[in-house]
Amino acid sequence: MNLNNLYPERNYQDLKRLVPYAGETFYEKSNSNPNQYRTVYMRFNAFTGKVTPMFSNYVTGEIPDGMKQLSPQLLSAVMRMNSTVAAPFH
Repeated sequence: MNLNNLYPERNYQDLKRLVPYAGETFYEKSNSNPNQYRTVYMRFNAFTGKVTPMFSNYVTGEIPDGMKQLSPQLLSAVMRMNSTVAAPFH
């Protein structure tokens, strides 16, 4: 029996279908200074199978064109999924 037919390997297209925000860069405005923003890169960790947000430092300037604003609901959902343990039930 060929196990590759039962358990096919995942590829990048599967990842983008399951987690469309993986590999995307968003911006988040500062609460204390409206002229500052930081970028948030959603990095997929292949070892844990989860998306990890990577935050930059706040910078003063204009937000680059075409960059989407980070939704607080998306960040909350990503952080909530990162707190779960990816272990089988025993």
